[in-house]
Amino acid sequence: MTFLSNLRRNHKGAETGAGKLAGVMASDREGIPRNGPGKTDGRHRLLRKYIDRIQAYAGMAAVFESCREQYEQTEREKRRRYRYAGKAD
Repeated sequence: MTFLSNLRRNHKGAETGAGKLAGVMASDREGIPRNGPGKTDGRHRLLRKYIDRIQAYAGMAAVFESCREQYEQTEREKRRRYRYAGKAD
């Protein structure tokens, strides 16, 4: 799952900073910069420039960074579990 999909699925509609961020990004689907799959570092830079440009509310950049770090941690844990799933036998 991509970062944006994760953000929309898990936070949209919530009364939190992440919920606001998900709502803003969901409402501007055409304006969000695109990058190929698997290019997470480049994608992060593109999205960060986008966030800095639109600044829909105060603290949006900090919320973005926090959500991005949580997403990356979750994805690392998923990969680790998958990698070691067959080695527990």
